[in-house]
Amino acid sequence: MSQDPVRRELDALRSAIEGVDDSIIEALEKRAQLSKKVRALREKDPSAVRFSPKEERELVTRIEQKAANGEFPKRAIGPIFREILAAARALEAPLRVAYEGPMGSIAHEAARKRFGASAEYLPCEGTRGSLGLVEREHADVAVVVIESAKEGLLQPTLDAIVDAELSIVEELDTDARIHLLNVTGNLQGIEKVYAAPAERAACAQFLAQNLPRAKVLDTRTPVMAAELAGEDHGAAALGNAALAEMFGLTVARGNVADATGEHLRCAVMAARPSARSGRDMTALVVTIDDAPGALFRVLEPLAKKDLNLRRIQSRPRALGSAGAGQTYRFFLEVAGHVTDRPLVTAFEELKRMVRELKILGSYPSKS
Repeated sequence: MSQDPVRRELDALRSAIEGVDDSIIEALEKRAQLSKKVRALREKDPSAVRFSPKEERELVTRIEQKAANGEFPKRAIGPIFREILAAARALEAPLRVAYEGPMGSIAHEAARKRFGASAEYLPCEGTRGSLGLVEREHADVAVVVIESAKEGLLQPTLDAIVDAELSIVEELDTDARIHLLNVTGNLQGIEKVYAAPAERAACAQFLAQNLPRAKVLDTRTPVMAAELAGEDHGAAALGNAALAEMFGLTVARGNVADATGEHLRCAVMAARPSARSGRDMTALVVTIDDAPGALFRVLEPLAKKDLNLRRIQSRPRALGSAGAGQTYRFFLEVAGHVTDRPLVTAFEELKRMVRELKILGSYPSKS
């Protein structure tokens, strides 16, 4: 008998929650209607910008500040509204996101985490392929892996970015994690595990210790593994979070690789440079002769303007003709936006003393 008042109160709370949920749906419907009106206006002006990192940051920041003193978990606000913005953007004009690698690649996972499920994703073979789609206006942005914790800056990617007429507008951090994915979300009842060769090798110890009776079946790609697992409740697959979302799977056990997943940094590339955020970094490359004091002369204009050099990495480059010697290409990241007066004057001075200077872009700093 003593439980009756509690049950009645729980029923009343559930009813109130349903009412709030209904209000959320009604608000989302109004948001969708406004987005369709925006789409109608965009169709009259095809040159209108389809993606503005600054505008999106300001929207999310405003929402996070508005919810700062509320009861809803603070860390969930940003991801929820980014997904709402992605869905609304798709109603206005679907964002076309090129990425290097196949479906389920690291760049694909980072892109889906950033731009949501409603964007149109375009897999490309290699960095140059993804950048080329943006240059030809077949995609709005490209996501490429630019740095790994183990290897540092990926030089082929950097070379492709230098050659492209695009700008870095954002940086994304992600981890190369392999998860055990299935329909049920638990380990019980798993009779077989689908896995591509690389994922199977990376998780051999986990499989032997936790699923010793499960049959491990080879697939050509992680995408095929996830697709097969989605069709069989007694099966699981090894893959990343993007594949789980794409094929309606659940993470039964996260981060199951025998070694810790590698931390990676991705760059978002776009045709238009990013506007100031107030806390920016600027990336550039300079090419100098291999001569005494050459690096000092490069750094001196930055030091004179009291600019904070956050990163520098070099790579030797042979000159075109045999016996002509070599140059060094330096990748630098400097605190500030490319339009800041100290950076403008420092870069003008640099141009007069180096073989090549190219600004790769300015983007909000994560530190």
